[in-house]
Amino acid sequence: MYKKIILLLCLFMLSSCAFMVAKETAKVINIITEEEPNLTKKEKILKKQERKMKSNKEKAREFYCSKVKDPIKCDE
Repeated sequence: MYKKIILLLCLFMLSSCAFMVAKETAKVINIITEEEPNLTKKEKILKKQERKMKSNKEKAREFYCSKVKDPIKCDE
């Protein structure tokens, strides 16, 4: 019983830490892209973010289509 409670507490703490790290990373990216005078650096960061978003969307689509046979979303 105590092991389960401790395990749940650990999972909660780890997810909170991951959320805080993601939040701080987003803040830093916003600061760099809004306040940095170097335009080429901005463009590189924004292009990298865009590529990453496309890649993540494609991975999510592939996973969804592998689990659910949806003819509308998974037409190939």
